[in-house]
Amino acid sequence: MALPVLKFFPRPRELTLRGGWLKVPPLPHPTALFIESLPSTMEAARAALADATDGACRIVHQPECRAEGYHIEILGSGIRLHAGDAHGLLYGAQTLRQIAEQYPDELPHLVIIDSPDLPVRGFMLDVSRTRVPTQAELLDLVRALGRLRVNQLQLYIEHTFAFPGHENVWKDASPLTPAEIRELDDACAAVGIELVPNLNTFGHMERWLRHPRYRAMAECPEGWIHPLTGQFKEFPGTLRPDQASVDFAGALLDGYLPNFRSRQVNIGGDEPWELGQGFSKQAVAERGKHRVYLDHLKKLCALGSDRGRTVQFWGDILLEDLALAQDAPAEAVPVVWGYDAGHPFKEQCGRLRELGRTYLVAPGTSAWQSFTGRLDNALTNQAEAVGAAVRHDARGILLTTWGDNGHHQPWPTSWLPMAAGLAQAWGFAANAKTDFAAGCAILGGISAEEGQVVAAALTQLGALDGRIAKANRNKSLTWDFLTAKPDALAKFTDGVTPAEIAASQAHLAEAEALIAKIADATIRTELSLGALLAEAGLRRAAGQAITAEEQARLKKEYESIWLRRSRPGGLSESVAGLFG
Repeated sequence: MALPVLKFFPRPRELTLRGGWLKVPPLPHPTALFIESLPSTMEAARAALADATDGACRIVHQPECRAEGYHIEILGSGIRLHAGDAHGLLYGAQTLRQIAEQYPDELPHLVIIDSPDLPVRGFMLDVSRTRVPTQAELLDLVRALGRLRVNQLQLYIEHTFAFPGHENVWKDASPLTPAEIRELDDACAAVGIELVPNLNTFGHMERWLRHPRYRAMAECPEGWIHPLTGQFKEFPGTLRPDQASVDFAGALLDGYLPNFRSRQVNIGGDEPWELGQGFSKQAVAERGKHRVYLDHLKKLCALGSDRGRTVQFWGDILLEDLALAQDAPAEAVPVVWGYDAGHPFKEQCGRLRELGRTYLVAPGTSAWQSFTGRLDNALTNQAEAVGAAVRHDARGILLTTWGDNGHHQPWPTSWLPMAAGLAQAWGFAANAKTDFAAGCAILGGISAEEGQVVAAALTQLGALDGRIAKANRNKSLTWDFLTAKPDALAKFTDGVTPAEIAASQAHLAEAEALIAKIADATIRTELSLGALLAEAGLRRAAGQAITAEEQARLKKEYESIWLRRSRPGGLSESVAGLFG
């Protein structure tokens, strides 16, 4: 037999084929039994390491293996799976299963040496911007992330947790309950994932501050001017930097943290847009915005450390003035985020490395504010982020997917970026080229063949933005075309030519033909609806009205598809933003 062609996801660091084959007779032969009994949970992996025994096929506890690493030998005499810890054994078992799935009757003689480039390989899902997945969907996600070798998961929370005594904030949001968080925490722990509590405590508090009960805690209770757009915003979003806000955040953490076994917490802290416009205006004038921010951040970090947690926080404000980065609490972990290709990860990571900081890097899937995804931007953004993280000794990455302004994107539009970014976080060089089909198979719970069909459709959809030269930061123009209010539409269509509209429509028609080949009904209808909404946006950009009948039909389909994966809370708000 010729040398094998092996496919792995993610690809290992080192693979050496030795020539020759190890026969795998049917059960109950010891070789087949060894493969059948490979651990698939952390508990089983710990037990297997503790009970490692001699045999032709055996697990070897090898403490000198790198953290989470493993070493596989398949020889004529049998199989050796070496690992120094339970994570490494779990990941080695995944790789060995992939070999056995491809060559079930005889295994190729080989040596694999593998370990992660980054200690933290995290994923963060926004469950606050209208869309809260069902519990079944979240549990499926956990199982998929375990196979993608993610070891940290965060659910971005503003108000979608059932905080005791605050029912008026979350009662219509279909929030996560304490029992559901604990179930997710157990499921994560079973596959080696740390479920890190994530709760914003400074900015992005709109869902709280719109209620009269909390309005007095706002920096600008009567509204504010957005510094980037100049628009007046009726509802405040930033807590005032005072002790009352600190006490409020502490009380929320006390109701939230006990549901997690993690000894970390992400307190948010990003984008306090109003800072200096209201309550803190004089303090900012006297001490500067960044110093006022940093002084309050220290108090928020103390909330976590006082509760025995290592604190993570978004590092955007800190990195606006790198001179202050060294003054942030030394034990806290800044998360450097940026979602556009060309973001200065290299410079920011280099500065934090010079300061000796432990930090994470957060790229994005570029799926939000889009119906089809922005694949090219996502792949470039992630490669730049992971590359900088590896070169500048970051602790790891936190790959993010957001739900800004309605969370309209079909869930699968995040799959290709997730597959790429998370595989590269495991092994940057080995996974420079991503097996998208394998990633889709894992994330969609579908066959390898169906994964190829889905990946082809997502690749076509994700390239739609490239048909129009004009681009907007952090979103797709086709999304703007459909969701813009009538008086704002011209701003987005200015400079877009009829030829570009036509090219985009032709591109979508090709995508729709690929989508039609998908067997899985949920994935097919999700992507088909995304394409229909993008096409409606293109028609609107061309001056064609979307009739009331068509809007009603698309809304009805949107609602039906939403409920396949997500809870009803937030649905009406999301639908209301679809047609300007």
